[in-house]
Amino acid sequence: MGLFTASDKVRFKIVKEDACVATFSVEVPAVQVEAEGHNAILRIQQRAKVPGFRPGKVPLDLVRQQFAGHAQEAVLDHFVRKHVPEALRELNLNPVATPAIVDVSQATGKPLQFQVRVEVPPRVVPKDYAGIKLTRNSYPADDAAVEARLTELREAHARLEPAAEEAAGRSHYVVMDYAGVRDGKPLADVKGANELVDLSSEQTVAGLCEGLLGMKRAQTKAVMVKIGGKDTELQVTVKEIKSKILPALDADFAKDMGFESVDALKVKLREVITDEGRSRSERELAEQMEAALLKANHMPVPPALVTAQLEHMIETLQRQVLRGRDEFTAQQVEEFKTKLRPQAEDRVRLSFLLPAIAQREKIDVAEPEVAAELEKSLAAAPTEERKEAVRRSFAERREDVLGMMRDRKTLEFLRAKAAITDA
Repeated sequence: MGLFTASDKVRFKIVKEDACVATFSVEVPAVQVEAEGHNAILRIQQRAKVPGFRPGKVPLDLVRQQFAGHAQEAVLDHFVRKHVPEALRELNLNPVATPAIVDVSQATGKPLQFQVRVEVPPRVVPKDYAGIKLTRNSYPADDAAVEARLTELREAHARLEPAAEEAAGRSHYVVMDYAGVRDGKPLADVKGANELVDLSSEQTVAGLCEGLLGMKRAQTKAVMVKIGGKDTELQVTVKEIKSKILPALDADFAKDMGFESVDALKVKLREVITDEGRSRSERELAEQMEAALLKANHMPVPPALVTAQLEHMIETLQRQVLRGRDEFTAQQVEEFKTKLRPQAEDRVRLSFLLPAIAQREKIDVAEPEVAAELEKSLAAAPTEERKEAVRRSFAERREDVLGMMRDRKTLEFLRAKAAITDA
C-alpha cells in the first residue's frame, strides 16, 4: 500500500503504519486549490461585514486581505470532507475513531498537502483457542461453610451493650469525646463527641487504639497519635465501654430471618452457598479462558477504543461507589486510569478476538435466536413502559445486540472445546 493511487489527480499515499495507527497523505493539485480558493472568497464576500460597504459588495481584494486566513481554513475543510472518505476507501482503511489532521502544507500556487492520522482495527489471526486447559474449583456447602454463614448473619444482627469489664480491651468498643492539640494549639477541625471506636480493628488515626487500651469509664487522658502524618495530641475522655453481643442461634433468631426453625434456616443457607459456589466456579472458568485467549493472542489495540473503554469503566465504578451523590476528583480519575488501563486494553482485545474466532468457526446468530432473546428481555421487564424501552433498544441497537449474542455463542463454543480438570 506504499504506492500512490490517484483519483481526479488527487493523490493518496500511506506514509506510516504503526500497530493500529496509520498515517496517510493527501495531495490536492494547485489548480483545484486555486479554484476552491476563489469559491471560498466569493462565499465570504456574500456575508462579510466591512465598514463603508454594503453586504455582498465588499471588493474582492479587500476580502482577500482581511479574510485570507478564513479562506484557507474553508479550502482545507472542503478538501478534507471531500477526499478523506475517498482516501479511506482507496487505501482500504477502516477507522475505529474519527480521523485527525496532523500536518498541513498550504502555500499560494502550490498543491495542498495534509496528513491524516487514523486508528484502525488490529489484524487478528486467532490461534490456540481450541482445547484450552481449565481448572474447575469447587466450593461445597459443607457444615463448616454453613456455620461460617450463620456467624456472618449473627454478626450482622449484633448489638452493643455496656461491658462488664472496667477497662477497655481489644474486644471492646469505646465511646469517647476528643479534642486535638498540636504545638500547644487547639485544632478546630480535630474535635468530636460520642465517637464510637472499634478497638478490634485498625484505625485511620495511627496510635489511637493503643492509647485507648486500658482506659476506664470517665477517664481523661492525652493520647499521642498521627493525623495527616503529623504528631498530634488527643485529649480523650472515655464515656462508655461496650461489648458486641451476638444474638443467640435459636428459634427466635430463625423467625427473625423468616424461617420456622434453625434447621430450616440452615437448609436455605446450604442452597444459597451451593448456588454461589457454582456461580463462582463458572466465573473462574470464564476468567481462566479469557486469560488463556489473551495470552495466546496478544495484539495491539486502537488507543481511542482503550480510552473510551476506560471512561466507561470509570463511569460505572463512580455510579457503583458514589451512587450519584458525588463525582471522583480529577486526581482519582487519573489514578483509576492508570490502574484500570491493562484491564481496558484486554477488554478491547477480546472485542476483536471473539468476532475473529466466530468468523473462522462460522458462528452466527439466527433470526429465531434474536426473537428469543427479545422475548426473554421482555419477560424480565416489570412494566409496559419498560417493555417498550426494550423493544426500542433492540431495534435501535440491533448490531450491538447481534454482536453481544455472537460473542456469547463464541464463548460457549470455546467452553465446549475446553479441557476442564476438577481441582
